[in-house]
Amino acid sequence: MSFAIITDSTSDISPARAQELGIYVIPLHVIIEGEDLLDQVQITAQEYVARMAGSEQLPHTSQPSAGEFKALFDRVLADGHDSAIFISLCSEWSACYANASLTAETHELDVRCIDSRTEGLLVEYALAMREDGRSLDETEAQIRATLPDAHLLLIPRTLENLVKNGRAPKLAGQLTQMLNIRLAVSPEWKSGEIKAIKKGRGAKRIVANTMADCLAFLAEHPGSSVRVLTTGAAEEHELVNQALAGQNYVDAGTGPIGCTIATHVGVDAIAISYCPRYQPTH
Repeated sequence: MSFAIITDSTSDISPARAQELGIYVIPLHVIIEGEDLLDQVQITAQEYVARMAGSEQLPHTSQPSAGEFKALFDRVLADGHDSAIFISLCSEWSACYANASLTAETHELDVRCIDSRTEGLLVEYALAMREDGRSLDETEAQIRATLPDAHLLLIPRTLENLVKNGRAPKLAGQLTQMLNIRLAVSPEWKSGEIKAIKKGRGAKRIVANTMADCLAFLAEHPGSSVRVLTTGAAEEHELVNQALAGQNYVDAGTGPIGCTIATHVGVDAIAISYCPRYQPTH
């Protein structure tokens, strides 16, 4: 039997879609107003963002426990798989990758864990490789080789949630608020560290500055996949669509930013992810 593909709920693949694709999704926990909920299982991204916008308390997240990973790996094994690839949320955002790796060390299932930034697109890459008959070793090697070219750009409305969740320095949040400057941030692909990559005053300037990197990438890698997710940000979304108009890329879909990332970037944020597509060999 072919290897299994596992990801976590920050890949924004719904349970129904995961079943259709034949992949496994382990949900993270989101804690809002004291209620612990399973991401995409007990609350949707839209419901979560609406609650977050009206809540006076800062929500937070929690990774699946080692026990939850063991239960999932047991299920994958029971389904007839003896190996799997797990494409995880970047370790700077969550201990999800660490718990999966720790569990995999002693589990009978052969699990290859990959720390990533653009899980949804990399899951699609892995699916395409599996459908092309490529082995687990080949798929793992190719996904790892693609990591430097898998990008995630985030434009929050403010840095408030990132600062409060310890993902951005407090001084940076204060300065951007005082100077009315918006920042785009991105996880660095080797360390996972969240870094400011662009700045600009107002939606037009920050989107233009941020999309310059994406457009340069598309010019170098035509036909790449691009996905745009938001927690609102209608103006920024329209500006991103305008920037992409006429570009040679594959639209990998739009939708809401999932609960975990939404916790960090807040309401009215936009995420642009892009990476090359797998080219079948057969």
